[in-house]
Amino acid sequence: MKLILIALMSLCLLGGCMRTTYSPYDGGAEKPQALDRQVRFDVRDRFYRDPPRCLTILSVQGAGPTGFKEQVARAAARHFSGKVDRVIGPFERQRLTRRLAFDLSHPGDRLRYASRTRCRHFVEPTVDTVEESFALIWAGRNIGLSLTLTGVERKDILWRGFHQTTRGDGGLPISPLALGGAMIRAARARGDTDQVPSMIDDVLRRMLKTVPDVRGL
Repeated sequence: MKLILIALMSLCLLGGCMRTTYSPYDGGAEKPQALDRQVRFDVRDRFYRDPPRCLTILSVQGAGPTGFKEQVARAAARHFSGKVDRVIGPFERQRLTRRLAFDLSHPGDRLRYASRTRCRHFVEPTVDTVEESFALIWAGRNIGLSLTLTGVERKDILWRGFHQTTRGDGGLPISPLALGGAMIRAARARGDTDQVPSMIDDVLRRMLKTVPDVRGL
C-alpha cells in the first residue's frame, strides 16, 4: 500500500499538480510534507538595519555523510553569491581559520575573525533530512535543509529558512510489462548521480528567493 501511495504521489508530481508556497518559519508544528513543496522563512527587521555585505558559510550541521555536507556548503556559497557582495565559501573559510587559528564555534574567535576579515555575518546550513529508499519498483530520495543567517552573535538572526524536496521514479506493477518498466525506471533513478546535487540546488534556490538582494547597496 505504501508503495502504491508513493507511486501515485509521483504521478501527481509528473502531472504538474505541485506548486511552491511560502509561509512563516514558525507557522506550524509540523514540517512540510512531500507534496506541499513549502518554503518556510523568516526575514527579521535586523536584516534591513544591518544588511550583510559579506558572509561566511559555516560548517554544515546535522545528519548526512561528509561528501553530502560538502556539496551543501558549496551550493550555499554559490547561491548566496547572488544576494550579497562577497561570500567566503567553505574552502576559503577553512584556509582562513587554519591560518588565523580561529574556531568559529567560539564566540570570541568569531568576533576576532569578523574583525580580521571584515566579514561580519555567518550562514549556518543544517541537514534536517537526507533519505534514500529503494523497493525494486520504486526509488526515491528526500532532502530537507535549514539555513540561518546571523551576525557575529548566533542569537542575532537576520534570516532563516527551511525547505525539503522529494524525487522518485518507478511505477505500479499492474502487468508484466509495467513491472519491467517500473524496475528499469527505479534502477535508473537510484543510480542517477546527478540527482542529489540537483535536489540540493532546488532546495537552496527556492529558499533564497526569500533573501533580499543587497548587492551594491
